[in-house]
Amino acid sequence: MENWFLSRLSRLSLRELHFYTVVFILLFTVIFSSLLIYDEYRQFALATDDTLIDLRGDPNALKGRLIKIIVEISTLALILFGIIFGISKIVNSMIARDMEAFMEFFETAHKKDTAIEMDELYFSEFKRMAGYANEMAHTIHEQRESMERLNAGLEERVQLKTQALQIKNDALEEEQKFSRELLESHKQFIRYAIHETHTPLSVIMANIELFSMNEGRNRYLAKIEAAVKNIFSIYDDLSYLVKKDQIDYPKKAIDLGEYVHKRLEFFDEVALFSNLTFSYHQPSMASWIQFNETKLQRVIDNNLTNAIKYTKSGEEIHVGVEGNTEESIFWVESRSQKIHDPQKIFEAYYRERKKTDGFGLGLSLVKSICDEDGVEIAISSDREQTRFEYRFKKGNGENTFA
Repeated sequence: MENWFLSRLSRLSLRELHFYTVVFILLFTVIFSSLLIYDEYRQFALATDDTLIDLRGDPNALKGRLIKIIVEISTLALILFGIIFGISKIVNSMIARDMEAFMEFFETAHKKDTAIEMDELYFSEFKRMAGYANEMAHTIHEQRESMERLNAGLEERVQLKTQALQIKNDALEEEQKFSRELLESHKQFIRYAIHETHTPLSVIMANIELFSMNEGRNRYLAKIEAAVKNIFSIYDDLSYLVKKDQIDYPKKAIDLGEYVHKRLEFFDEVALFSNLTFSYHQPSMASWIQFNETKLQRVIDNNLTNAIKYTKSGEEIHVGVEGNTEESIFWVESRSQKIHDPQKIFEAYYRERKKTDGFGLGLSLVKSICDEDGVEIAISSDREQTRFEYRFKKGNGENTFA
């Protein structure tokens, strides 16, 4: 019951309050009049016994007096009710008018900066409330205008930034286009240079062979042959780098032991020129693998040339091939300075010996080939020995060991 009363009271409007007030005043007037009439009637009944003898046969006189008193009380009650009702009506109208001013203010305050006319309000409390409401509305209006100006400024700045960014993007696209064209021109130049280099290198090698057959070999010719073979190795690296993304490199069956032996013969003069010798540990049986010959040559040649480059003078470079039914292993071992960062040496342009000739691309090329074809690389290096080991896994029957 209490919850219902509080809920009903919280939804009460001014119109309903006015109605309930009128009903309450009416009930109060009726009860007040009834009590007065009842009291007068009781007093009249008591007085009847004392005055009845004096009236001597005129009983209507007392009834008339009673009726007169009742009419007077009823009239007084009606007048009282009318006065209270009129005052209540006036007060409620004044309150309703002030509240209506507030309602109109709040309905239009979110659209435009309007103020409540305080002189038109009747009650001081509402005037104080109107002052606070006007100040609040003015503050909100100023903040809204400030936000609109800020948004306009931000939109303008965003547009300017967008235009500037578009200009930069256009410039960047032009630079990228120029860079692509420059890179393509660079690649084209390298292709032409490699193509044009192959013929004179082949001519030089052929004439070295002819001169050796006719005139015999000498130390000067050996130096020339070693230098040309180094150039051939660099040429093959560049040729592979240029063509590797443009052509396919099919695999075929290769006897790894026999192939390594041929590459050792090719680089034998280069090793002798550097006061080094090869010691080849041949496999006990043929070690066949499924691999691309161009890629295999890059792996073997780069390891042999690196061994020649970094092995201490007068030492042997140990090269071997071994394996089993699961894998074939190619390894190179020699005495050289310790490799401090075995993983970093596979990064392009990285060289641990700054004074050593080369660009630091060989092992990076080897690493990319091994990653493409699933060849595992193992490196061990200390002050005595450095060993590079490459494991060509059998994998799906592609590599065989017979």
